[in-house]
Amino acid sequence: MGHKVWKVANPLSDQALQLATVLGVSPLLGQLLLNRGITEPETAAAFLKPELSQLHDPFLLPGMERAISRIQQAIRVQEPVLVYGDYDVDGITSVALLIRVMARLIPGKLLYYIPKRLEEGYGLHTESLEKALDRGVSLIITVDCGISALEEATYLKSRGVDLIITDHHEPPAILPEAYAIINPKLPGGAYPFTQLAGVGVAFKLLQGLVRPFPELEPRLLDNLDLVAFGTVADIVPLVGENRVLVKYGLERLEKTGNAGIQALIEVAAVKNRPVGCSQIGYVLAPRINAAGRMGNPSVAVKLFLTSDPAKTQEYARELENQNQLRQEIENRVLTEAQEQLRNSPGLLDGRALVLAGDNWHLGVIGIVASKLVEIYNKPVILIGLDGDEGRGSGRSIAGFNLFQAVEKCGHFLNQFGGHEFAVGLGIRRDRVSEFREAFMEFAKERLTAEDLTPVLKVESMMPLDGLTLDLVKELNLLAPCGPSNPVPVLGCRSLHLISFKNVGENGKHLKLTVTDDRVVKEAIGFNLGFVNQELAATPEVDVAFSLEENSWNGVVQVQLNLKDVVCNREAIGSE
Repeated sequence: MGHKVWKVANPLSDQALQLATVLGVSPLLGQLLLNRGITEPETAAAFLKPELSQLHDPFLLPGMERAISRIQQAIRVQEPVLVYGDYDVDGITSVALLIRVMARLIPGKLLYYIPKRLEEGYGLHTESLEKALDRGVSLIITVDCGISALEEATYLKSRGVDLIITDHHEPPAILPEAYAIINPKLPGGAYPFTQLAGVGVAFKLLQGLVRPFPELEPRLLDNLDLVAFGTVADIVPLVGENRVLVKYGLERLEKTGNAGIQALIEVAAVKNRPVGCSQIGYVLAPRINAAGRMGNPSVAVKLFLTSDPAKTQEYARELENQNQLRQEIENRVLTEAQEQLRNSPGLLDGRALVLAGDNWHLGVIGIVASKLVEIYNKPVILIGLDGDEGRGSGRSIAGFNLFQAVEKCGHFLNQFGGHEFAVGLGIRRDRVSEFREAFMEFAKERLTAEDLTPVLKVESMMPLDGLTLDLVKELNLLAPCGPSNPVPVLGCRSLHLISFKNVGENGKHLKLTVTDDRVVKEAIGFNLGFVNQELAATPEVDVAFSLEENSWNGVVQVQLNLKDVVCNREAIGSE
């Protein structure tokens, strides 16, 4: 892991100054809005102040009218209804949301099912559906899955069972024969926002149900914490409706009445601290995902549905144990993968990595692939081998369509699927070498050395004395931040280095004190400990960072959260 090439955005423009004047904000914030494609004052004002009134009418979604009518019928005659979800955080929170909001309408008749990742895999499965039918289920509602369930939809129709699909994944050319399909990405649809997470689509279904059952609305809003949880965890763009849902969901999270979320926050040691997108993405969500990766995802659903404090503590501790096991296995697989690279250094010469290992746990190889992408900035495919068969997971970098690459080499595979940045595949052991060779050749044709150089986008160069608490507060107007609305990264040039030291486990983090001879600032660089040797030989540094408040002994001051430290400016470019 090394330094990045900085791409510094253009200086403040006249358009940014005009936008800032109309909004009554700083020119910097005006430029940051422009950088995010927000050019009109009305749009910018709505972005800076998200309101629930900005949510779109759920009945603009195709299939909503028909779905709500069918659910009303089920409530009227008290039919057993099955909610069928996915085993990731998005799917688990979607299931919990529907159950928590609708349970009083069909008491004792609302069931749920989530398949086990390692035994069944993603999506609907006929065997599981048959068990539900044996329990008298006559209506099935999917969340975060189902848009590709052609065979299963046909089977349910043949059994006289109605299927309502709510999903956010890309629809196939041929849609399932369902009673109703609600997906903002359906071709020809007029819905204004297509980037909802699965839990966001589930929220829209419930928002539609509020029309015939207005008493549901307070309960739906009370559960916005689950909507924020699933939306952030699924890494969808935090703009449009997602921004509104996450903003109000995070506010709800601060005072959540969900005993399971409270227990999870306590076990994860983030109690008495504000829970934002980072805490969800890096601390809480992995514990929920661990249930699906390592064992039974239903434990996570039970956590969100249970009000008994003793039970929620039990479920939260179980998830914590599963997460620790996941981390241990993940570290082992990562170590073995890096040992392969050390033992066969020629593997690193290519523009992609394809590694295979015996008994690599299928629940963690995707995470390990992501870590290797971060380290080497190359597309990575990891394959876990068991006997003659292997199952793989891949992650990519910007500019390299992983699905297209795998599709090009598909004749070596048993099956494959995915999208631009992530894929899954099945392969025989004796075909791994051929697949690796073909995949590497494809990467060689499509990627240049420049593509493999990590880039850091710096939105503005700043004087050190301009980094004030007032600026931090203003930049917080951009929150919640995430995909399509990143945390602003700023830069300072030619700072004098007062002190530096390595901190944290094995000294992997870096702490700096810098000055411009007028003011002094503290900085922390997570996972930047490797820079220490360069710093020992330089009096000046350029730093890229995000800003945050740091409170210590009652004193609140600005802290720089370092993204990169450069001892010479050759790596800095401009857009």
